[in-house]
Amino acid sequence: MASEVWEDEGEYYCFQSAHVQSEEAWIFELSEARRAPASWSGTEHEQAVMPGVVMVAVVAHDAEVEKPPFVRFDPEQPVPFALMKRFVARVAEMLDNLEAEQSPR
Repeated sequence: MASEVWEDEGEYYCFQSAHVQSEEAWIFELSEARRAPASWSGTEHEQAVMPGVVMVAVVAHDAEVEKPPFVRFDPEQPVPFALMKRFVARVAEMLDNLEAEQSPR
Protein backbone atom coordinates (compact mmCIF):
# COMPACT_ATOMS: atom_id res chain seq x y z
CA MET A 1 0.00 0.00 0.00
CA ALA A 2 1.38 3.39 -0.99
CA SER A 3 1.04 6.11 1.61
CA GLU A 4 1.53 9.87 1.72
CA VAL A 5 1.25 12.26 4.68
CA TRP A 6 -0.35 15.63 3.98
CA GLU A 7 -0.61 18.75 6.13
CA ASP A 8 -3.64 21.07 6.01
CA GLU A 9 -4.01 24.02 8.38
CA GLY A 10 -1.73 22.41 10.98
CA GLU A 11 -3.51 19.03 10.90
CA TYR A 12 -1.99 15.91 9.37
CA TYR A 13 -3.75 13.40 7.12
CA CYS A 14 -2.85 10.13 5.40
CA PHE A 15 -3.54 9.36 1.76
CA GLN A 16 -3.28 5.68 0.88
CA SER A 17 -3.71 3.75 -2.32
CA ALA A 18 -3.59 0.06 -3.10
CA HIS A 19 -4.73 -2.42 -5.68
CA VAL A 20 -6.83 -5.17 -4.11
CA GLN A 21 -6.72 -8.28 -6.30
CA SER A 22 -9.73 -9.95 -4.66
CA GLU A 23 -11.86 -6.87 -5.42
CA GLU A 24 -10.26 -6.25 -8.82
CA ALA A 25 -10.10 -2.60 -7.84
CA TRP A 26 -7.94 0.27 -6.72
CA ILE A 27 -8.79 1.63 -3.29
CA PHE A 28 -7.91 5.21 -2.32
CA GLU A 29 -8.38 6.38 1.28
CA LEU A 30 -8.05 9.64 3.18
CA SER A 31 -7.81 9.56 6.96
CA GLU A 32 -6.57 11.62 9.85
CA ALA A 33 -2.95 10.89 10.70
CA ARG A 34 -2.13 9.40 14.09
CA ARG A 35 1.24 9.55 15.81
CA ALA A 36 2.99 6.29 16.64
CA PRO A 37 2.02 4.73 19.98
CA ALA A 38 4.03 5.73 23.05
CA SER A 39 5.35 2.16 23.22
CA TRP A 40 7.41 2.94 20.08
CA SER A 41 9.36 5.60 21.97
CA GLY A 42 13.10 5.06 21.67
CA THR A 43 12.78 3.09 18.44
CA GLU A 44 13.49 4.17 14.89
CA HIS A 45 9.70 4.39 14.35
CA GLU A 46 8.86 6.73 17.25
CA GLN A 47 8.15 9.64 14.86
CA ALA A 48 6.01 7.52 12.54
CA VAL A 49 2.61 8.71 11.39
CA MET A 50 -0.09 6.14 10.78
CA PRO A 51 -3.56 6.37 9.27
CA GLY A 52 -6.51 6.73 11.61
CA VAL A 53 -10.21 6.29 10.85
CA VAL A 54 -10.95 6.54 7.12
CA MET A 55 -12.76 9.77 6.29
CA VAL A 56 -13.40 9.11 2.60
CA ALA A 57 -12.64 6.20 0.28
CA VAL A 58 -12.83 5.76 -3.47
CA VAL A 59 -13.15 2.33 -5.07
CA ALA A 60 -12.28 2.20 -8.77
CA HIS A 61 -12.69 -1.23 -10.34
CA ASP A 62 -10.37 -2.50 -13.03
CA ALA A 63 -11.50 -1.69 -16.59
CA GLU A 64 -12.48 -5.28 -17.38
CA VAL A 65 -14.87 -5.37 -14.40
CA GLU A 66 -17.08 -2.70 -16.01
CA LYS A 67 -18.31 -1.14 -12.77
CA PRO A 68 -18.20 2.61 -12.19
CA PRO A 69 -16.04 4.05 -9.40
CA PHE A 70 -17.83 4.99 -6.18
CA VAL A 71 -17.12 7.03 -3.08
CA ARG A 72 -17.80 6.27 0.60
CA PHE A 73 -17.79 8.90 3.34
CA ASP A 74 -17.72 8.43 7.11
CA PRO A 75 -20.55 10.70 8.27
CA GLU A 76 -18.76 11.27 11.59
CA GLN A 77 -15.57 12.58 9.96
CA PRO A 78 -15.82 16.06 8.41
CA VAL A 79 -13.37 16.68 5.56
CA PRO A 80 -12.04 20.22 5.02
CA PHE A 81 -12.95 21.37 1.50
CA ALA A 82 -9.37 22.19 0.46
CA LEU A 83 -8.30 18.71 1.58
CA MET A 84 -11.16 17.09 -0.34
CA LYS A 85 -10.09 18.95 -3.50
CA ARG A 86 -6.53 17.69 -3.04
CA PHE A 87 -7.76 14.13 -2.47
CA VAL A 88 -9.95 14.15 -5.59
CA ALA A 89 -7.15 15.65 -7.69
CA ARG A 90 -4.66 13.01 -6.47
CA VAL A 91 -7.09 10.13 -7.13
CA ALA A 92 -7.86 11.49 -10.61
CA GLU A 93 -4.15 11.86 -11.36
CA MET A 94 -3.42 8.29 -10.28
CA LEU A 95 -6.35 6.86 -12.24
CA ASP A 96 -5.32 8.82 -15.35
CA ASN A 97 -1.79 7.42 -15.02
CA LEU A 98 -3.13 3.88 -14.65
CA GLU A 99 -5.31 4.33 -17.71
CA ALA A 100 -2.39 5.65 -19.74
CA GLU A 101 -0.25 2.67 -18.72
CA GLN A 102 -2.94 0.20 -19.74
CA SER A 103 -3.93 1.74 -23.08
CA PRO A 104 -2.43 0.12 -26.20
CA ARG A 105 0.44 2.01 -27.80
